[in-house]
Amino acid sequence: MQSGAKVMSILIVDDHALTRSAVVALLSEALPDWLLLTAGSGEEAVRQCESHEPTMIVMDISMPGIDGIEATRRVKRQYPDTLVIMHSVNDLPIYRTEATAAGASGFVSKARTGRDLLPLIKSLLPQTTS
Repeated sequence: MQSGAKVMSILIVDDHALTRSAVVALLSEALPDWLLLTAGSGEEAVRQCESHEPTMIVMDISMPGIDGIEATRRVKRQYPDTLVIMHSVNDLPIYRTEATAAGASGFVSKARTGRDLLPLIKSLLPQTTS
């Protein structure tokens, strides 16, 4: 990596530690040079963005406190270049619509994480993940 180049990073946001760990395991194998950060709430995700400015966020929708939709709105307002992928068990059209309206670049059902998450990440940043 050239000096001064930004470290590529992904923030995984989910209130369930097991889900966070599973996504970290999946991505750490596929993207070994990326910095993987975690947060357990929408509020913590916003704070992490303030200190780390991640390249991308994998954001759960249903969390206590501010949910993933509101956290996405807040992040995108302050960091419009940060990409957000919504990651939820709530795979209904209304959630996809709300996620898009909040600024998310994509949506992955948790039931399809192993199959769909990494290809979506690569499609959003093909020059950095090939």
